[in-house]
Amino acid sequence: MTQPREVGATAPTVRELLDGSGLDLREPPGPPQDLDRPISWVHTTELRDPVPYLRGRELVCTVGLLLQTAHDCRTFADALARSDAAGVCFGVGDGHDEVPAELLTSCRAHGLPVLIAPPTVPFEAVSRFVADHRLGTEIVVARTTNTLVPELISSLRRREPVRTLLDRAGELMDCHFLLEDHETRPPSVDDAVEAAVPVADLGRLVWIGSGTRPDLSVLELIGRFVQAAQSEHDIEAALTRERVGLLLSLVERRMLLPGALHQLVGWPATPATRVRCSAWPGGAGALLSLAFPDALIGDAPDVCLVLAEDGAPGASPDTSSLPSGHAAQVPISELGAAITQARIALGLAQQHGGSIGPGELSTLDSLIGQLPGAQLTPFVTQLIEPLERLDHDRGTQHVRTLRAFLTANGSLSDTARALFVHTNTVRHRLARIHELTGRDPLRFDDQTAFAIGLRARDRARDRA
Repeated sequence: MTQPREVGATAPTVRELLDGSGLDLREPPGPPQDLDRPISWVHTTELRDPVPYLRGRELVCTVGLLLQTAHDCRTFADALARSDAAGVCFGVGDGHDEVPAELLTSCRAHGLPVLIAPPTVPFEAVSRFVADHRLGTEIVVARTTNTLVPELISSLRRREPVRTLLDRAGELMDCHFLLEDHETRPPSVDDAVEAAVPVADLGRLVWIGSGTRPDLSVLELIGRFVQAAQSEHDIEAALTRERVGLLLSLVERRMLLPGALHQLVGWPATPATRVRCSAWPGGAGALLSLAFPDALIGDAPDVCLVLAEDGAPGASPDTSSLPSGHAAQVPISELGAAITQARIALGLAQQHGGSIGPGELSTLDSLIGQLPGAQLTPFVTQLIEPLERLDHDRGTQHVRTLRAFLTANGSLSDTARALFVHTNTVRHRLARIHELTGRDPLRFDDQTAFAIGLRARDRARDRA
């Protein structure tokens, strides 16, 4: 059996599907069932033994076409129990007018809940509810995180007290936050509207609101900023980070030898070591100090730089919500170039989100992303816009053909298959493109120019 699916806070339970989906699902008569089992996904099957296709915590939907005997039903229930399924959604009206009694008995023996779906409820609707529930929660968390992080970083840069930071987070989320320094909460706090997470060495962070409770990952994110804000009041540590940031800026501009860091700040312990450099949003130094306690951290005005020795731990989950750029591991003598590389990677990460490493910097897309728009404009105006105007005026498909041709790595036959046209049609369109632009799509150099033009056009549209 494969490893079970991971089920997090975004997974709906069987109870939520029954009560909150709006579908006409119902429970069979009998004793109460365990409806609080989380659903990782929905799997539809008519096999007696679907174990090879289950990974754990699926809600298994079936109409029981092959469940005709008591032995069939026991085999099916045993298989779901071995797979740690979330439960059974049994559709009546096709193979059976009601759930087979032996199936109910076997499922109850294994603690598997059973829901009944009438003929008017397709299994696809059940799948859509589970998918929307999971995806919807993830989108809400992402949007909340994207809103909070810049504001909380700004609060850290201004060295605002914890209470001010929490008030700002409460304004953005339309709620209130309390930081309790002990485990006993005030009697006035209503359990029905509270969610809380522990904050190391400070107590616990409590959310109080009248709407939907935020995901715990959002509270944990705010808790990490609370820790950082508390440590930011260590003036000596903050001044040290600023001093290191100034020194690293001098190293990047070749105004200070990297080896001088050993004499000035005692880092690294061995001057000949190899180092990893990463760049983070400016103002995140206090947060990164908690995430990388053994690294050298420098707060520059526009960026926060983290230097770690070879073999030191990588990115921490505490920093997963921040965009970051990472340079390749280099000898400390090449630190200046690594800082520049990390800065470039951070710029791309701030455009696209997430973390950008050295591998992503060696692609055509990353090269285009680093160039200013003015340098890309000629590729768009001379190579792409003439084709777009012709396609718009005459209803032709030269841009689509060019994209397909480049995607097919210059294969005429593969392009024809992708567009459902004859190879000669592709040849004719490419010849027309050559005539309009003066550049031949069949030549490698011109293919690269067209690829740059298309990506530049796409980037401009995305920004718009």
